[in-house]
Amino acid sequence: MNENEMLVRNPDVILREEDPDGALLFNPDTNQVRVINTTGLFIWKHCDGTRDLGAIISALKDAFDNVPEKEVAAQIHDFVADMRANGFIGVPIDPDNPSIPQMKY
Repeated sequence: MNENEMLVRNPDVILREEDPDGALLFNPDTNQVRVINTTGLFIWKHCDGTRDLGAIISALKDAFDNVPEKEVAAQIHDFVADMRANGFIGVPIDPDNPSIPQMKY
């Protein structure tokens, strides 16, 4: 995974925020469901086509207290890699126009 690629949510994925502690994501393309915690929801919401992995890691460190720096980068990388491999997150096909919902995984 290129860490400089802008990350974007799959526009077909349905988000359902269950409570302040997390949410459900449903991908109708693959019929998969993911239960994500507060951190996962934060990452999901920041995959808006304007941020790369480094910017999301930085934003997470700023938003949460006592983030263990060495562990968080690896965990976010693993989360994004899994979400990307399963079609929940991708990168815009046209990085100059990330609002177009075409993406590659």
